[in-house]
Amino acid sequence: MSTPVPTTPPPAVNDGGFKIKEITLKELDPRLQKQLEQHEKSIDRNPAVVIEICNNILARSPGALDARRLLRKAQRKSIPAPKGGMTKFFGSMTNVPFVLKSGSRMKSDPKSVLDEAEKLLTVNPYDTQALKMEAQAATMMGMMGTAALAYENIRDVQPENIENLLALGNALIDAGQSKEAIKCGERILELKSGDGDAQALLRRASVAVTMDKGKWDEQTSFRDKLADADKAQALEQEARMANDEETITRLINKLIDAIQKDQENINLYRDIIGYYKQIQKFEEALEYVRKARQQPLGKADPTLEKQESDLTVSVMRHKLEQLEVAVVTDPSRQAELEELKKAELLFRVQEAKGRVEKYPNDYGFRYDYGILLFETNQIDLAIRELQMARRNPKVTNRATLFLGRAYRVKGIYDLAIEALNQTKNEMPVMSDLKKEIIYELALCYRAAGNVEKAVDEYKTIYSNDIDYKDVAKIINEYYEKKTLS
Repeated sequence: MSTPVPTTPPPAVNDGGFKIKEITLKELDPRLQKQLEQHEKSIDRNPAVVIEICNNILARSPGALDARRLLRKAQRKSIPAPKGGMTKFFGSMTNVPFVLKSGSRMKSDPKSVLDEAEKLLTVNPYDTQALKMEAQAATMMGMMGTAALAYENIRDVQPENIENLLALGNALIDAGQSKEAIKCGERILELKSGDGDAQALLRRASVAVTMDKGKWDEQTSFRDKLADADKAQALEQEARMANDEETITRLINKLIDAIQKDQENINLYRDIIGYYKQIQKFEEALEYVRKARQQPLGKADPTLEKQESDLTVSVMRHKLEQLEVAVVTDPSRQAELEELKKAELLFRVQEAKGRVEKYPNDYGFRYDYGILLFETNQIDLAIRELQMARRNPKVTNRATLFLGRAYRVKGIYDLAIEALNQTKNEMPVMSDLKKEIIYELALCYRAAGNVEKAVDEYKTIYSNDIDYKDVAKIINEYYEKKTLS
């Protein structure tokens, strides 16, 4: 008689306290592996079966990360993301009691919080509050892969939530995915230039990447391979605590020595560039970007190419700031200031154009170029680039915002309204970007002479954020006029 296929693996071992070891797909019973692999192929046709199998595994082995990842995928196949902001409403209705109770239980019984979060996610897999509580509970239990997965799921719903991106980045580092964490830090800086937490995240991730690259095999730790383990630990701690110019300068000096010994290590260049930027020594940072681009791995790296351009702009802007201060006491330098402003803008336009010509299929570069064309009043050229930029899912919403503005400037209100309306309806959460899009849509309706439609859009923002721009003033004036009439 054949042995029956188990529905669940053996219970997870708790190593004391609340810690639960995460396990990979390969660590599951081979028959369960086969089941998961087979049913994953049919997830589009029958996600319910996949959900049941994954839940059975997780009930006994909550550390089965691949099963949880597949579960979330199946749940989202079963319940497509609602449009028009319903995700936010649905989540808030289901999770209020849980959020209130989970805080007190987080430290004493994080496993129950994790289980309760999963129940809520079965009903609504886009529930960001439940995902956040799952991430916190997983962190308490040392399940950093699970925590990172939860933060990733939140990012899917709220791609511009800086607090979540920061939490995701740190969880990814703790889960051993430092390169992915670097992407989180870079994304935060795109959304909020100069953010100190993002810079700290990038430093921490860079140290982790460098440590990982130093591994000779999976069985031996980095410190075991160094002659001086105490020195390695001190350097790692110092890198994490770097928050003042004196400390950063010491790290820079160590990196200069390290680069002399290992000149082709691009990660060392990235570290020193980041530290120089942090203390606003842009010219020195630019020097090391150029050195990095001379290395074999740096020559074809578009991120370094863009960084060189951005740092050149930073150097020019630093000079602009100095000139603006100087003009206060010496007005004769005003002409010099204006010339540098023109040169800085022209440089950015030329650099953006050059990147588009070199990488015509990188629609993120086309977005950057389109924005600059719009700012320099080259509206027709801006429209062309922004239309193409919408093909990049990372920038499509922002590209549509500026495309709508460009159409409005040209007086093509119907195209602006159509594009903005479509994007607004595809954004489930009332993020800052969605408010911008709705506000621009209202401006287009007003410009087209449709005041009632414009007011409807302003009301949408008003009902979510009364302090946004001049929305409260507009709504108040509208109802005052209605009262008087």
